[in-house]
Amino acid sequence: MVYTPKLVPMTSLMRMYCSANDVFYLQGKRYVGKAGTTPEWPYELTAEERKLGIQGLWEKHVIAAGAKLRDPFAQDWPDLAARSLDQVTVNQLLRKQGASQAVLSLLRMSFLGEDFEYVSGLQDIIWNQFIEKGTNWRKLRGGNDQLPKAFAARLGKRIHYGAAVTKLTQNKENVRLAVSRAGTLEQVEADRVVLAIPFSVLRDIELDESFSPQKRQVISNLRYAPITRVYLQPRSRFWLDQKLSGYANTDLPIRTVWDFTDTQPGMRAILGTETSGPNAQLAGAMKPDERLRWALENVCKVFPEMAQNFDGGTSIVWEQEPWSKGAYAYFAPGEMTAFFPHVATVEGRVHFAGEHTSTLLFMEGAAQSGVRVAKEINAAG
Repeated sequence: MVYTPKLVPMTSLMRMYCSANDVFYLQGKRYVGKAGTTPEWPYELTAEERKLGIQGLWEKHVIAAGAKLRDPFAQDWPDLAARSLDQVTVNQLLRKQGASQAVLSLLRMSFLGEDFEYVSGLQDIIWNQFIEKGTNWRKLRGGNDQLPKAFAARLGKRIHYGAAVTKLTQNKENVRLAVSRAGTLEQVEADRVVLAIPFSVLRDIELDESFSPQKRQVISNLRYAPITRVYLQPRSRFWLDQKLSGYANTDLPIRTVWDFTDTQPGMRAILGTETSGPNAQLAGAMKPDERLRWALENVCKVFPEMAQNFDGGTSIVWEQEPWSKGAYAYFAPGEMTAFFPHVATVEGRVHFAGEHTSTLLFMEGAAQSGVRVAKEINAAG
């Protein structure tokens, strides 16, 4: 996890440019990015397209298209500009503007580029507008789990572990939850409830008739991205001897490779792959050992030394995680303008938080939604 002070409290890292010491593996060719140079991308780009590069092409074809977008939380949203971009994917938008398949292949190298074929162009452009604001990227020292551990220490016994909500009912005075804990069913009553779980999980909870048809439709139909990550542990950080960063962008099924431990001391490390879309589902259907072999085989094409250094690994298939059932929420073309106005709306005494209720990405969006819900409850008195 990374974040930037300009976008408190945290955001996700974007790599839209070829950074020094990053590895690229495209169409069977491996090469290393060098500072101040543009790689000879293995695509049939025109001279103008090659000169513009990834950022120039993105500005020409996409940034201009999103220049008139307004805040999705505005009362009169969605407007015409939003509806227009919501009808297409980024790739469809690029094709309409005359971009070649070579340009589409090159822009796929950008952060979220894998989404450009099936996610609403409106959502992708809003996400990228958010990411492009970030500078001075940072990471949490000691790993992502430092944040929930800090929350847990602060909240203490107010957290109830192993307590799954199975039913929710409400009236004008309170909300009642049926909670399953250690094989027994308990009833919990509250003045207000904040549902910060993904809608993919909320679908399994019985809700009473107080929820509006619009909210029920969104809960039932909001999509969640399939993401599969595989973590490989080498015996040494061999890439440092070659002055490499440990990051690679590829057109292989594994998509990207990251050094997830680049800020930690010691010689052991974790090289991780992150795969989305159909390739994530393909990897997710494999048995764990088979998935490790699949990832290792592909990583060795990018970092050949991994074959002699591999010491073990593990993986996570977000679609198979019972408390998430997917990595993050997304909208297909036509869905964002139809669904988003109803995602975060209060239903009686029930409020909604989580990245899916925000236009921002991942943990940044989740944190933003928490602030919004706190203000809603304070205003309600």
